[in-house]
Amino acid sequence: MSKPTTAREIAYAVLSQWNTRSPHGSRQLDELANQAHVPPVERGLARELVHGIMRRRDTLSALIRPHVNRPLAQVETGALALLWLGAYQRVMLSGIPEYAVVNETTELARRFGKPQWTGFINAVLRALGRSVTEEFVATPARNNVPLGPERYRVVTEDVFPDPRRDWIGYYAMAFSFPRWLVERWAKRADRPQLIQRGFWFNSPTDLCLRVNTLRTSRDAMLAALAAANVPARAGHHPDAIWLEESTAVPKLPGFDAGWFAVQDESAISAGALLNPQPGERVLDLCAAPGGKTAHLAALMQNQGQIVATDIEISRLQKVTETCQRLGVSIVETRLLARDDATLPGQTFDRILLDVPCSNTGVLGKRPEARWRLSPQDLPELVAIQSRLLRSASDQLLAGGHLVYSTCSIEPEENRAVVETFLKDRPDFSLLENHAHSPGQPVDGGYQALLRRNPR
Repeated sequence: MSKPTTAREIAYAVLSQWNTRSPHGSRQLDELANQAHVPPVERGLARELVHGIMRRRDTLSALIRPHVNRPLAQVETGALALLWLGAYQRVMLSGIPEYAVVNETTELARRFGKPQWTGFINAVLRALGRSVTEEFVATPARNNVPLGPERYRVVTEDVFPDPRRDWIGYYAMAFSFPRWLVERWAKRADRPQLIQRGFWFNSPTDLCLRVNTLRTSRDAMLAALAAANVPARAGHHPDAIWLEESTAVPKLPGFDAGWFAVQDESAISAGALLNPQPGERVLDLCAAPGGKTAHLAALMQNQGQIVATDIEISRLQKVTETCQRLGVSIVETRLLARDDATLPGQTFDRILLDVPCSNTGVLGKRPEARWRLSPQDLPELVAIQSRLLRSASDQLLAGGHLVYSTCSIEPEENRAVVETFLKDRPDFSLLENHAHSPGQPVDGGYQALLRRNPR
């Protein structure tokens, strides 16, 4: 068939090729939506379907499983994607009648050249529809699907483990997280905290913009958004604006003029914590796609020098493009070897080290991340983070400042890395450190401000 042109066609095209170990599902969604020139409402629905299904994969599979006469692993990938699409619309969304869900999903099978699937899809979705009630309750149970705080939808089958006997099993399946990750979290968080976290990570995320103060002010940006009928609100940080509806970023007012960059408030706070001054020499490690680099330049009033590094030329090209759009002229890009932050013979007044991490503080924004991560990844990441911190620290001038930053909520990647480093480096001191909990109301993450002691 021709290229997908509707929200459901785009969602199916992405999900039918989705590999949980690949980071490219969300990227493909944006590419297809841009190619199809879909209006904002359709773009928003496509994003809701793709991201929602990626987040709630295990929940949806649990709902489907009683109505399929073979293991889901034996269902063709495309057919399973259609079942997820139908189940998500029937259970998780409101206002879509059952007959519309069934008819539109089976029609997708026909349009994508799989008419042999229609009977199977029809039967499973109709059986699922009969099990879904319009009753909503406030507490977890084997047959209660979590939709929002104190809002669980009742289905007629016991599709989840009993939360009274196996709380972790219930949470992992009903909220759709890997069990090993839930077991980790349960050691540091009680049930109400886990429930709050689950709803935060499973809800559509608003988009945060950082106003580029080299080009405009937050008040002017808010006025431009209001004039374009784009609902927005001021964030906690004085440069932050939150958008309240899905939209194509390049079509926002001020994009071409460089008025803003997409950047969450927790990421904005990393640059603010480093607080570079005009005229200083600053190193931004792991800089792509360049939003934090440009923020540092704005804080420096575009005066001084920033060396922005990454390990791939294509990623550095994104840094260059971002800086050009935002009117930043003090950035020099450098290609580094993987896991090595060393620039021979160079020293800096300040260093921003935003390390590769598990992304467990941003699982709502990065819906595939929960399925890509494995328990074996954490020690490997900690080793990389520690190496980067050691090599970065050697390039900091005495009296200079370094911010170590992650978007993880795992202690091993955060305070533990910093504490281990400080034990080996008495010439450094910890001035501040901040752990951000997801949903408070920004992404989760960690930032530590270190100083190299004056000689």
